[in-house]
Amino acid sequence: MNRKSMIATGAALVLLLGGTAGAYYFVDQKKGNEEAESRAETDSLNIFSFDANDVSSIDVTNTDGYFRFTFDQSTDVWIIEDTDYQYKFTPNSYNLNVIASMMSNLKADHKADNKEGDLSKYGLDSPVKIVCHTKGEDYTLLVGSSSVTNEFRYVKLPDDDTIYCIDHVTGDDLSGDLSLLRSSYLLNCYDNSIKRFALTHNGEVCYDLARGVKENELWTLNAPQTDVAIDAVTVNTILTNMVRVQSEKFECFTKDKSELSKYGLDDPAYTFTVETDSKTMTFEFPEKGSDDESVWCYDTETGAVSSLSANGAAFLSGSWYDLITQQAMSVPFMNVSSLEIMVDGTKHTLSIDHEAETYHFDDIDVTAKDSEQAGQDFEYLYASVSEIKHGDLREDVPESMGEPTCTFRYTLTDGSERELALVPTGEGSETYWAYIDGRCFGMTVERSAITSSNGCLSFIERLTEDLKNADAAAE
Repeated sequence: MNRKSMIATGAALVLLLGGTAGAYYFVDQKKGNEEAESRAETDSLNIFSFDANDVSSIDVTNTDGYFRFTFDQSTDVWIIEDTDYQYKFTPNSYNLNVIASMMSNLKADHKADNKEGDLSKYGLDSPVKIVCHTKGEDYTLLVGSSSVTNEFRYVKLPDDDTIYCIDHVTGDDLSGDLSLLRSSYLLNCYDNSIKRFALTHNGEVCYDLARGVKENELWTLNAPQTDVAIDAVTVNTILTNMVRVQSEKFECFTKDKSELSKYGLDDPAYTFTVETDSKTMTFEFPEKGSDDESVWCYDTETGAVSSLSANGAAFLSGSWYDLITQQAMSVPFMNVSSLEIMVDGTKHTLSIDHEAETYHFDDIDVTAKDSEQAGQDFEYLYASVSEIKHGDLREDVPESMGEPTCTFRYTLTDGSERELALVPTGEGSETYWAYIDGRCFGMTVERSAITSSNGCLSFIERLTEDLKNADAAAE
């Protein structure tokens, strides 16, 4: 190749390489511009970015009215500071925290095409207004309706014509609906703050329990029966479950009788009352069928109408009988100075001197026998009476008390007396009516509670044998 050809070839290569470099430069620049445009578009979908922990109050203006919710740092709950709404309610602190969280990092999926400028198409001609107040700035969002497919909800800023489409889950949380602003819990209190709870059905008391005035004092039954021992574990379990009950569906706030009649609440069948030191809550319910999956509930104080699931409303089927101990009459050992046992015409007496720490069985000084087994069986005999369990509750209680077959009479250390009397439910019956201090509430006791291996007759035999063995060992 001559010099002239080499120069021509070199020039061509230079032109070729220069064109390639130019092409690469053009492609890179175009790609960079596209990425920048994409970033700009993505950034334009970022509606808000702030620290949710800085939100001190939230304003919500919806079709029901204006609400200002303020976070109470001393209790870590939201309270209603100001409103023009006619009904009072407890705010849903969890959902208000969600509003603050959603607003603080709000991003849109895309922007809506609003060339026509018709805000009514997006429900933004009369939007819900949400304002999050922080020390540095207020963040305001206007929330419209959902898309036709319910995939998105339309929102916009007050001074911006751009309409954003946010995902429907976030949109629902920011909808400002009254059902989300009010607490869904039936009882807005702690279980240990409840001092009394009661249920009536068609005017008859199903149960009425009150906690003692002293700290940790046990529950007592005020009605329909009294002088029965309450199972504190059962009651506390019921209360723990009760404060967790939430409404399935919130319907409305109203105090209009004609409106309440739509739900059978104009003439309620059940009235449930709960008292704490600071407030009394009363709820009304219509008649409930055994196959009903839910039941309407009316909060007489707030005017809220909502529904509870059948499980949530299980307390409507409760009875005082479900809340008492299994023992027909349980009297603490340390409160008793003597127990007289009369079974089938045979009488035995247990005498207890707590100060001297001595036991007597009939006229025998059990403690003086120095028999550990006799001392144990003396206590077991007492327990076998004090722990006699009742069976089913019956309603066919006789008008007058018959002749008891078994009588257990306690003399307490303060001199007072209590008595459990067992009267056969019929001639030759193995089932007894249990009369507590002369009154029968419908409790029944089976004969086996006395004659079984854990019954009092068995321990009378064992204690008698123990005392004989102790005398034989002493000779």
